[in-house]
Amino acid sequence: MNTLQSGYRRVLVGVAVLGLFGCATSPDTDKADGGYYVTNPDGEVYKDAAGNCWHDPNVEKNEMRAECGDQVAQTDGDDDGDGVPNSRDRCPGTPMGTEVDARGCPIEKQAPIVLKGVTFEFDSARLTSQAEGRLDNVAEALQSSASMSVRVSGHTDSIGSDSYNKQLSQDRADSVKRYLVDQGIESTRLTTMGYGESRPVASNDTAAGRAQNRRVELDVMNP
Repeated sequence: MNTLQSGYRRVLVGVAVLGLFGCATSPDTDKADGGYYVTNPDGEVYKDAAGNCWHDPNVEKNEMRAECGDQVAQTDGDDDGDGVPNSRDRCPGTPMGTEVDARGCPIEKQAPIVLKGVTFEFDSARLTSQAEGRLDNVAEALQSSASMSVRVSGHTDSIGSDSYNKQLSQDRADSVKRYLVDQGIESTRLTTMGYGESRPVASNDTAAGRAQNRRVELDVMNP
């Protein structure tokens, strides 16, 4: 792309965002792919207030976008089944069921936070005093991030029946939620799930492994 075309493309994106969308800043045009349609770094096409796709008239039309009203050829399949057509899939071959972005690339998820020190009385969902102290810190962190929602996940070792362990893990997750709500965290920001023994992180053949598997985790649902 020559200097004139590059400058035009930069102005085009700036107008699209500043003039029609009212954004305070323009997108990083250095990351645009230089194609016919003007896209953000995730491969999504910028649109004006009427829903029309922005394109660069100095570039020959070399791509088809169904969301822009183009008739996409039926031969443009989706071999990996991620919902992104092969012609726009920048990460072909993603495993079935993988959550992907507009480019067809896996979305990186934040690893769950293991709440070390959150323990319970034997064969019970009653929190220990040590656990309450640890959860006080968690409540403070959640209060300082008012927009954050989390899922409280309970896990057990393999001692006992599957059904019993699943219920125990659910009760323990609910117990953690109740404590956090009592500390002022809105209940709508907290969901719970008991997984029982289905998601071990260590071997259940040793005492040390079983101790690791008996845990409570926080999954951040939104940043």
